[in-house]
Amino acid sequence: MNQFTRLLLTAALPLVLITAACGSSDNVSTDEVSTDEASTDTSSTDATSTAAESETDSSDTDTDTTTGTVGDLGLWFVDGALTADAEVVDCTLENGSETTCYQLQASSLPSTVTTDGPYCPETVGDEAGIWVWDGNDPGLYALDADFWAMMSEQGYEFVDGDGNISITDPAAVGAGSSGTANSCLEATADGSFHLEVLLPTVPEDLDEPTSLSTISQVGLALDGVTIFGDAPSVADRGGLPALDACGGHIDPSGYYHWHFGAESIQTNLDEAGAAVTCEVAQDVEALVGFAYDGYAIYGPEEDGAVPSDLDECSGHVSDTDEFGETYHYHLSYDSPNLPACRVGASAVGTLSSPDNPNASLPSGEGPGR
Repeated sequence: MNQFTRLLLTAALPLVLITAACGSSDNVSTDEVSTDEASTDTSSTDATSTAAESETDSSDTDTDTTTGTVGDLGLWFVDGALTADAEVVDCTLENGSETTCYQLQASSLPSTVTTDGPYCPETVGDEAGIWVWDGNDPGLYALDADFWAMMSEQGYEFVDGDGNISITDPAAVGAGSSGTANSCLEATADGSFHLEVLLPTVPEDLDEPTSLSTISQVGLALDGVTIFGDAPSVADRGGLPALDACGGHIDPSGYYHWHFGAESIQTNLDEAGAAVTCEVAQDVEALVGFAYDGYAIYGPEEDGAVPSDLDECSGHVSDTDEFGETYHYHLSYDSPNLPACRVGASAVGTLSSPDNPNASLPSGEGPGR
């Protein structure tokens, strides 16, 4: 499919969003969120509530062409996901195009999720988070006694003679430090800053898709949590940055982010035999967020089945309830379950922090600062 064809099919997306964009204007109170680490509140991230909001009449929202401020993006985002009104601003895309973008802000710890884990178990007898192991016998695992025994057999000694798991805060030793080897990594949450996202108002395709590999910037979920590609490899780095049961964790600089699409992760967990439960409401056909090229991301299924015409980036053109017939991505039943590439151009500076210049915001080229 050429760029012109896809742009015609996606013309409905910016028209719908421009009449339907902004989050709660109230700042998220960090007192409402635990400052430990990551699990997700079912009631606040219930995908069905988003579907109900999508029936709201958007005709009452207006666009201010003077300030660039647009209407109510709560049509798509969970209540409380955004900390300021969305704006349409001038931006430059990675392909050099001068255009406009939606500018969205979210808390480093959105009130839509809880961030208290569990992540790393204290002993081999405890059960806590999950991990996608990439060494021998690769796959999705719960961090239980069987997993730690497998690690020991492969030469990774996370457990001492008394059955205690070595746990390290990666921020305390520095990213990539040898001090994290053979240690389960559990960062400290920090809800004192914000993340800012730019999404093109009209997606523009690249000549070739861009790979979304290890810690690549993928997109923004409807709960206001940013999405990254594969978490760093234990086999390469030695430390294991544990995920919670829904596939998220805390970055060393303190913000919560996803490495899975949480709304369908339970299928992955069940098929892998991981005896843990994600508390996010599961909906395998839900709109779950937007990729940083502006295209929507949906669950792995459509009309009761996995689409048969997906491209290499797990996307295709088909009819959607929200935006009509348009190009969009789907999650998969692989682990992790995110698209492997994106077809469109993201904005220069697509993810930043306006009030924390030291926030680690990896782009896939390394672990960040």
